[in-house]
Amino acid sequence: MRHSHAPGLRLRPLPELGACLAYTPAAPQLHQLNATAWLILELADGRDDAALAEAFALRTAPALSAEASRQTLDEGLAGLCASGLLQRVPGPSADEESSA
Repeated sequence: MRHSHAPGLRLRPLPELGACLAYTPAAPQLHQLNATAWLILELADGRDDAALAEAFALRTAPALSAEASRQTLDEGLAGLCASGLLQRVPGPSADEESSA
């Protein structure tokens, strides 16, 4: 499985505040993301979930243990999907991609 940005998603990074504003035009709403949610959103660029977890763990180490990183990522993905900022899209697994 993969995650990607919702269609039409617009982002306005505010690095000086450690935040990012996200606008969803399909269901008009403005969201303020903290640095963790912003990082997850940026990493969720269509890569498969295993690659996403690896990239997030690399970016959050050593502040988060492997277990805490995975839990934070899972909770963040669930929240971003529930808010309509991300969508889950089917895709080949890493094994299927490497055999192609």
